[in-house]
Amino acid sequence: MSPYLPEKIRQNRVEDIRECIGCNICVSGDTQFVPIRCTQNPTMGEEWRRGWHPEVVPPTRQPDQEAAVIGAGPAGLECARALAQRGVKVTLLDAARQAGGRVRLEAELPGLSEWRRVMDWRLTQINKMVNVQFFPSSLMTINDVLEAGFKHVFVATGALWRRDGIGRNNWKTIPGHDLPTVFTPDDLMHGKQIDGEVLVYDDDHYYMGGVMAELLVSQGCRVTLVTPARLPSAWTVNTLEQEHIESRLLGLGVRIITAHQLKSIHKDGCTLKNIPSEKEMTIDCQSVVLVTDRLPLDGLYHNLRPFLENGHLLSLRRIGDCEAPHIIAQAVYSGHLAAREFGEPVPDGTPFKIERTSLED
Repeated sequence: MSPYLPEKIRQNRVEDIRECIGCNICVSGDTQFVPIRCTQNPTMGEEWRRGWHPEVVPPTRQPDQEAAVIGAGPAGLECARALAQRGVKVTLLDAARQAGGRVRLEAELPGLSEWRRVMDWRLTQINKMVNVQFFPSSLMTINDVLEAGFKHVFVATGALWRRDGIGRNNWKTIPGHDLPTVFTPDDLMHGKQIDGEVLVYDDDHYYMGGVMAELLVSQGCRVTLVTPARLPSAWTVNTLEQEHIESRLLGLGVRIITAHQLKSIHKDGCTLKNIPSEKEMTIDCQSVVLVTDRLPLDGLYHNLRPFLENGHLLSLRRIGDCEAPHIIAQAVYSGHLAAREFGEPVPDGTPFKIERTSLED
């Protein structure tokens, strides 16, 4: 371990690693500590920092409060559950026929079925609460929200994968992204079937690129996974899954090309550019799946903003991927944080404790 890391980390005091210098992430040399988050328990890591009890949520300061949560994905479900636990009367709405949002869709992908617990547990808790009403198949417009008379609104409408190829390494749209043979993970999760030679371009670097490749192999496709990173699913080094994912893909016969950027897409193939050498190469393929960045579906939130400013709404907040596309654990945390902060005074300064190390001998 690097001698330049703070003393508490060198002593391997795990309870201090989390907030050693209050930045949530520490990188030095080849040693990195990532933020501690739990997909299921949003209070993990916040017991000391924010004083959160994992099971006890303080009641609201004002009784008989009502709120609408629009979107029943991981953020919306957790927000509705925690608000109801605080004594708020909650109306939960979702455009889909079933709750769960991205969790419900991703749980159907290879190896991700355990993620259903994120929605199943919250739905079980919500069904026990008399102060939560859930309305599926309810696509809410600005007029619907206003006519319903909601005064406190939480928008948790999620995000969609980009179709233009913009991601961590591609800052401009990729030529050919609008061809009919180019797809996103959303297309595949909603049942789109493709066949033949498929190139999966992973500029997300987490699990989705590898999962898309495995799904396509299960459907009979011949898959090439291309990534600008030096490893497939490179970020999963932090979750200790990377070697398992790479071994799995190789065992399925997936061709893996690393350190290459997708430069352009054509009707019968793609042009790649090697990042270190900038040499180009072409690959024949019939379809392309872009796993790049995601865009928040925050149109309803922005449409409602003027009604917050003129006083028609008393509070308006976007949560989860609608606020900032992130991992599922962060979406759950975002929903829980919003519920805890509802009706509470805004604190001065930093709203949580920061442990600082002394540089004195």
